[in-house]
Amino acid sequence: MRIGNLTRRSFMGSVAVAIGGMTLGGSIAHAEEPGPPRETGLSSEGLLVGKPGFQPRTAAPLPHDELPGFLSRAQLTEHHAEYVRATEALKATEQALASARTGSYADLRRRQVAAANDTLLHELYFRNLAADKVDLPKYLRPHMREHMGSFESWAADFVACAMAAKKWATLVYDPYDDRWHNTIMDGDVDGVWIGANPLLVCDLSEHAYGRDYKRREEYVAKFLERIDWNEVAARYKSVDRM
Repeated sequence: MRIGNLTRRSFMGSVAVAIGGMTLGGSIAHAEEPGPPRETGLSSEGLLVGKPGFQPRTAAPLPHDELPGFLSRAQLTEHHAEYVRATEALKATEQALASARTGSYADLRRRQVAAANDTLLHELYFRNLAADKVDLPKYLRPHMREHMGSFESWAADFVACAMAAKKWATLVYDPYDDRWHNTIMDGDVDGVWIGANPLLVCDLSEHAYGRDYKRREEYVAKFLERIDWNEVAARYKSVDRM
């Protein structure tokens, strides 16, 4: 049988060649598809972009070995060891989840969230500490007025949160209501403001200050003097929806 000037045999051969070419082309295209990106050890997005630590579940180094007049080398070393343990707990929990049985699954999921929060909050805390006093940048001043009133009113409220909290006090930005909020966290999974971005983190556990300070009030007062407001400004710039 002829189809135009083609025989059935030559027509079917042409179809086979075309299909073969499509398959070969598809195979080549598939083979050339890039694989998953290599783990760089640096966070690729969010508040920690370009910085080591949380993403690969490894402990980041301390930004400052000591902060004279605020936190001693020994205090920071002890505190960093607590952070390293949190990072190791997160990694171990996620490994355990891969083979978790029904009886342990729920507990592992709870531990995963607690360890992840503990790790990230420590990284944010260490990075928002300054070696010297840093003035509130010009960029942040109108935002502080808009969201919190005067700097003094914000500071008074933050101190109240820090004195009441059992574990963390934070300043967060919630893109849903486009506002800043001071928050109290009594644990790593308690007091989390879902959807909010931490701009400033203060660790209130005794391991954060107990070697250098007998009273929490003294530590909190010094903390306010050593906030790296340039770091806070960078965090806000990276998440501000305007």
